Amino acid sequence: MMSRSWVFLGDSLTEGVGSKRISHVGELAAQLRADGDSNVHEFRLRHMDTLNRFIDFNVAGFMNVDAQQNGSDVWLWNLACEGQTIESDFNWLPLIIALRPELVVIFRGSLESIIRPAMLRDGGWPWWVPASWRGYAAMDPRCYFSTTWWRKAKQTSLDALKQNLRLKLLKVRPGKPLMDLETLASHQTELLRRLRDLGARVVVLGLLPVDHSRFPDSPEHFRLVNARLKQIAQAEGAEFFDWASFLPANGNRGALFYRDSFHPNAAGAGLLAKILREHIDTGGPV
Repeated sequence: MMSRSWVFLGDSLTEGVGSKRISHVGELAAQLRADGDSNVHEFRLRHMDTLNRFIDFNVAGFMNVDAQQNGSDVWLWNLACEGQTIESDFNWLPLIIALRPELVVIFRGSLESIIRPAMLRDGGWPWWVPASWRGYAAMDPRCYFSTTWWRKAKQTSLDALKQNLRLKLLKVRPGKPLMDLETLASHQTELLRRLRDLGARVVVLGLLPVDHSRFPDSPEHFRLVNARLKQIAQAEGAEFFDWASFLPANGNRGALFYRDSFHPNAAGAGLLAKILREHIDTGGPV
């Protein structure tokens, strides 16, 4: 039996946040290992700028490989990268083609579709907004605060200022997503067509819901994006999986996400991995 490669494409929701980079991909690897049916190897790779002018490299990563390898092993390739939108996935196509994966999981659209201050698109910031706050995610809610008291105090006060300003800017002018829906749809369509040529099973994951109080108008836009992603997947021979529909009701979601209501925490990543695994096992042959 040949080894099996599973590829995961996405942003920080797939790569994970924090130093441990906890995500549904890592939790899926842990769950598969716990079953003991086959060895599971995990690679996490991301493009990066060269930090040392004397060394030529543009990829960094993490490798978690079992000591033994067998023909039935599962190789998980997490190619997600925080802060990178969907067009960056095309850079991975040479590697994906070489891997000849049997499964490709795409979780794109969340980063691109959060409604952000309109000034991000047209540069019309008030003069008094610090330059360091004008990045696309510079005023997003922090996922968590430091456990060191003085760092936490600084982070808490600074985050409060940023959230107050961000919400005011969204009221002054209608916000806009980082990428408009049709541009996202165009990239998604092309990506699915390129992957279809590999003969791999392709699963498109629906966006996870976000909290309106944290990200005003984003939940409504996310519903439009999900509908478009589903439409594209059906047209291009891929599967659309609305895994958010298997999460607990809104009242229990706080235990599964960091305080930004956007990034899954360890508990959320574990549950999402379980939901995804059940779909992989029952949604059709891999």
